[in-house]
Amino acid sequence: MNRKSRSSVEMNDPNSRPAIGGPAVDLAEYDTILLGFPIWWYVEPRIVDTFLESYDFTGKTMIPFATSGGSGIEKAEHSLQTHCPKAVWKKGKLLNHTDAAKWAKTL
Repeated sequence: MNRKSRSSVEMNDPNSRPAIGGPAVDLAEYDTILLGFPIWWYVEPRIVDTFLESYDFTGKTMIPFATSGGSGIEKAEHSLQTHCPKAVWKKGKLLNHTDAAKWAKTL
């Protein structure tokens, strides 16, 4: 509820694209990418949008997973597909009380 918090400032501006720190990632060797994030305001944080718009995911399989204090992952799944339509999106998973490593081994 803090209007000056990072989540409030970024999520109030749909065009916000926070910079990604660190070196660029070479995704050429990956066919499947697990994309994890917290749900902010029913969708992924804007920095995830920065990531999706910074690389070419054409034909790559994307599997989203998230944590949330009360929201589902459905709106985030739709948003992710909008920002990265050339990827092959699989059904996402909310992992609030699930062992993420154990879940990933089932894929």
